[in-house]
Amino acid sequence: MIRRTMSVFGLMVIAACGDPATSDAATAKKAADALTGDSMGEASDNPVCKLFNADELEVYAGEPLAGPSNAAGGSGCQWVSQDDEGDVLIQIVPKDYHRNPTLADGYREVPDVGTEGNVTPDMGGWFAAAIVGEESIVVSVAGEGASPDAAIALLRETITRRAK
Repeated sequence: MIRRTMSVFGLMVIAACGDPATSDAATAKKAADALTGDSMGEASDNPVCKLFNADELEVYAGEPLAGPSNAAGGSGCQWVSQDDEGDVLIQIVPKDYHRNPTLADGYREVPDVGTEGNVTPDMGGWFAAAIVGEESIVVSVAGEGASPDAAIALLRETITRRAK
């Protein structure tokens, strides 16, 4: 009986250590943290998240925002609307990663903002980007007040704040 109990206990320990659900959840969490940038630290430590607070960004999305949270592998920050219908995302990457989607429907050049400044409809909102020095500054707005003008205005303000 003791041998059987020990065998059953041993199998339970082995099963618990190799539980695919546990390892899958841990693997998924690790991957999610890498994608958002949470693996590199808290949003409050992310320099992009420090550029704005949620109240300042409401005007661009046209609705109240929560946040901030890390995004884009830590190169960005996202503020999601309180009703989860909109958001503001700001990302700053090396200029080699600049996105200039000239073939996208609705693409428009914004020549007076940085180099290769542009605005494009994107997933129910608007995306604006420009190269400034050695960086590509990218913003995205979605929500009730999202518009190409809002995205361009946010891009301009982000460039101004980044320069300080």
